[in-house]
Amino acid sequence: MASVGKVALLVILVLGAVTGIMFYYLAAMFVPKPGIVVSLYRKELPPVSEAQANNKPASAVIDESKFTNKVAITILKGASTQGNPNYDPDTSKASANALVTWTNADMTIHTATSGSGPQDPSSGKLFDSNFLNPNQKYSIPASKIGPGEHPYYCKIHPYMIGKITIS
Repeated sequence: MASVGKVALLVILVLGAVTGIMFYYLAAMFVPKPGIVVSLYRKELPPVSEAQANNKPASAVIDESKFTNKVAITILKGASTQGNPNYDPDTSKASANALVTWTNADMTIHTATSGSGPQDPSSGKLFDSNFLNPNQKYSIPASKIGPGEHPYYCKIHPYMIGKITIS
């Protein structure tokens, strides 16, 4: 009887070891591997531009030294609080050969987006800084904006509005 108990114990130990090894290898098959994503819901993202890869707005590729006429607009500190002054100056004028630059002096992210607000169907068609982190700049040649009076706003804080006139 004692030998049957020893055999049973040995069989149980071997089956436990085999089960453990099988579980280990099966579980390893389903563990995510770095750089490999298998999902029904995954969609490939569009290619990233150099400016986006470096977390810079598209204006980062503009050579500012080519412009002698520059218009600076500052997103003021505290602009994210409704009722506070937001853009300085609120209304700007620039000639067609100018470089227009928005600088975020606030402590939170902002945008400079053409249009009168999010409901404007032409919102962002002339220019859109995308997200400007604190102390980040966005520049665009006035010639790309085109002549006329152009309102702009912040997509994150749509109550922040300004206007630029290109002549």
